[in-house]
Amino acid sequence: MTGFDRSRSVDEATLRYLARAFGRRDEIRQTSLFPSNKSENLVVTFDDEYYPELVDGISLELRAYTNGDFHVSYHETRAGDRRRCRWDRHDQPHNARDHFHPLPDAGTTAAVDRSYATDLTRVVEQTVLPWVDERVGALWDSDTI
Repeated sequence: MTGFDRSRSVDEATLRYLARAFGRRDEIRQTSLFPSNKSENLVVTFDDEYYPELVDGISLELRAYTNGDFHVSYHETRAGDRRRCRWDRHDQPHNARDHFHPLPDAGTTAAVDRSYATDLTRVVEQTVLPWVDERVGALWDSDTI
């Protein structure tokens, strides 16, 4: 990864807290904290009943660091088509430290500057989950999104 700061440490306490919080939500099928193939991540898989049949899967992957950096990725799959977006806080040349990479592919050229709450738990609560709820609602309302 270009520009990856290896001096930052994984914020295990925040990710553990979020894993417990997600685990209490009805629409979550599974949380996987630090899986072997994504050792810095919390992977959250939504229950199939939460979204329309045309969608094969929705998940979030969260990374948090003790220096305040984070990455939250939304993944959506249907009929082999993969879509994703990402909320980020990290220094890089393409945008402000806080920024969002929109659907369909979280591309860097489409990234937009954002301003997020200081704490990742608040970002998830105030920004990510409302966005996911709106997205799932849009998926239920249309079979072409």
